[in-house]
Amino acid sequence: MFIDDLNAIDQTELRLNNAEAADILHNVVSAYDALFNRFEKAQADKKPLYVLMGEYHNRPAHHIAHTLLIRALSDLTQPIVTALECPINITAADHPDIKPEYLTKNTVSKESAANIDLLANYNTSEYAPYSGKSFELSLCHQQDCLVTIFNDIARNEDHSLNLTNILGTNEDDPSWGMSPKSLNGVALRNIHMSEKLVEAVKKYKAPLGIQICGQAHVNGSKHDSPKESLCGLLKAQGKNVFNIFWGAESAMLTNLAPSELYLSQNMPDRFIEYDLNEAIEETNPKAVENYTLEKDYVHGIYDALGIKAPI
Repeated sequence: MFIDDLNAIDQTELRLNNAEAADILHNVVSAYDALFNRFEKAQADKKPLYVLMGEYHNRPAHHIAHTLLIRALSDLTQPIVTALECPINITAADHPDIKPEYLTKNTVSKESAANIDLLANYNTSEYAPYSGKSFELSLCHQQDCLVTIFNDIARNEDHSLNLTNILGTNEDDPSWGMSPKSLNGVALRNIHMSEKLVEAVKKYKAPLGIQICGQAHVNGSKHDSPKESLCGLLKAQGKNVFNIFWGAESAMLTNLAPSELYLSQNMPDRFIEYDLNEAIEETNPKAVENYTLEKDYVHGIYDALGIKAPI
């Protein structure tokens, strides 16, 4: 099992070689152990476990931690639903050129394989795009045991939220104070994401559903109520929930029992944020420099761990 490979790494020796790799490894194996205990309880209750992994989008270490932890969990149980905070109107149907290797007979869901193939072939964010793409390619390689969905609210052409699916014809419902022009609408996005995650877990009879999202979605923030967070919404439905906070400094732990969460310890805080154009010749030199720095960082971590990078 992959978790055994991770546990076999000498963390003391690793720290002498690459301290950030050692910190990432420590957090991944510690999160796995805490999550495993919660998973066993969920199995005893004959219910799926919903894991909410909160990231800082611009931290490469968080994307690497997702990659390692999901790979370890795929040995524990299958299938696993991996839900990404991407708009549902990014659809594979618009991009039919799917790599044949993602549509093998062993693929759990051809729609999932098409979705993740699409995502892996586009830079969808200015936040740490190289490490994000590395994570997405890892999901690509595991489509025999993962079902990957996009479950954020659809967007209009100006990138504002398209709330028609949630608000129906009453798009300007004053009780929410939202409209199709809303740029954030975190509470409404959480409702939508939680519903789509639950639907997918039920559809594929998955013992484990994992939501990858910005940390404010997990259990709220100083601006967002825990009651309207993903954790709050799922717990209100009686779901078994486990929360992972890779960014300890902004973790909202309100109303959470110790058994319901893992809080990172010294996760590397290196951040890289830049706008990378798909046509590299149109990208400004500073962005290319940052891209190279991020690429070297990601491969440096995997080389220190003795693990082949997904990209």
